[in-house]
Amino acid sequence: MRRRNVNQRGGAYVEFVLVGAFLLVPLILGLLSIGFTLSRSLHAAQLTRDVGRMFVRGVDFSEAANQELLVGSTSRPDLPKLAQGLGMAQTVGGATGSAAGNGVLVFSILTRMASTCNCSNAGHIVLTRRVVVGNNTLLASAYGSPEASLVNAQSGAVTDYANQVSARANAFSSVIDLAESELAYLVESRFNFPDLALPGVLEHPGVSWRVVF
Repeated sequence: MRRRNVNQRGGAYVEFVLVGAFLLVPLILGLLSIGFTLSRSLHAAQLTRDVGRMFVRGVDFSEAANQELLVGSTSRPDLPKLAQGLGMAQTVGGATGSAAGNGVLVFSILTRMASTCNCSNAGHIVLTRRVVVGNNTLLASAYGSPEASLVNAQSGAVTDYANQVSARANAFSSVIDLAESELAYLVESRFNFPDLALPGVLEHPGVSWRVVF
C-alpha cells in the first residue's frame, strides 16, 4: 500500500508538470506579453501627444536636430530620447522617413481652401505639409496622399496644394470639419512590437494613435 501511494504521488507530480508546461507557462507568457504591450501602448500615446504639442508650437521635425529628440544622438549623448524603447530607427533629417525600425510618426498640416480662392481646390480640405519620421512602410495616412513629386523631400511642403487634386484630404472632415482657412495639425503614429509576439495569442502586437490640434 505504501509503494502504491508513492507511485500515485509520483504520477501526480508528472501530471502537474505536464499541466504547467502546456497550460500555465503559455498563460503566464501571454499575460506578460499583453502587459508589456499595454505599457508600450501608453508610452506611444504619450509620445504622440507630446510631439503633437511641439509640432503645433512650431518645432520642425524635418530637421535632423529635432528628429534626434525622438531617437537620441551619438553626438549629443545626454539628449533625452522621447521614443526610447519603441523601436524607432536613427534618422538623419528630411521629410520622407526610411524603411527601417518598428515605429513611425506622420506630421500633417491641413486647411480648407476658401470657396472664393479661384483655385481648383476651392472649398476642399487640402494637405499643405507632411513630414514622416521613422519607418514610412508602417503607416499610410488616410488624410491626403499627394503625388510624391509634389512633396518636398526635405521640408515636406506640398507644392501648389491649392490646385493639385491629389492634395485633397476631404476625408479629414470626418475627424474635424474645418471652416474655410482654418488650420489643423495632425500627428499619426504606428508602433509594432515583434519582440512581444506570441503565436496564437498576440500574432502582431502593435498600436496606432492619432492626435489633432
